[in-house]
Amino acid sequence: MFAKIIVVLVLIAIVASLASGLYFMMKDNDDSDRMVKALTWRIALSVSLFIFLMAGYYFGWFQPNSRLPY
Repeated sequence: MFAKIIVVLVLIAIVASLASGLYFMMKDNDDSDRMVKALTWRIALSVSLFIFLMAGYYFGWFQPNSRLPY
């Protein structure tokens, strides 16, 4: 359960970083690098979430759904 909470929190942080990047793109001057930093955070969070999910599957924190619809 704790791992699922971490996944949801990181997904919320990814969306927030994407939204802040959009805001900085629309409102900042051309010489500001805040948009680049926000999108760099988004990429770093996405890659770390992917690594966390792969490690969680390897260590058994997450189990695939065993029920098939057919």
